[in-house]
Amino acid sequence: MAGANIALEAARGHIVLVHFFATWCEPCREELPALNRLAARADGGVKVLAIAVADADRSVQRFLESVPVDFPVLLDRDRTVAKAWQVATLPTSFVLDAALRPRLVVESDYAWDSVDPAKPIGSSVAPDKAAGNRNSGG
Repeated sequence: MAGANIALEAARGHIVLVHFFATWCEPCREELPALNRLAARADGGVKVLAIAVADADRSVQRFLESVPVDFPVLLDRDRTVAKAWQVATLPTSFVLDAALRPRLVVESDYAWDSVDPAKPIGSSVAPDKAAGNRNSGG
């Protein structure tokens, strides 16, 4: 869990999955372990960055003690980041390509265990299978 700023630029060259969640959101709680497994299966090819939205620091810390993950979890205490990314629902995930351009937005929970990290994620996450999904082009 980090309270510091992290620049996305450091992940350039990799697929990046930016995941907005909250500890009180049940689908969000179930998705984090699946995202951890996706990142492990991708063997460095997919970087996951989770952002806890409007959660108390202690709630996030307790949650991560019970559901540990191997990727950074940032705190968006006042929803500034969520608003900048126009996140209206939780969970919401953005898939960015290696040039950090948005390629897919999933505005609901998704079965990330079904994604094959060897394929481009935009082709692995079919719009008809991810309810609430907006494809950002590409």
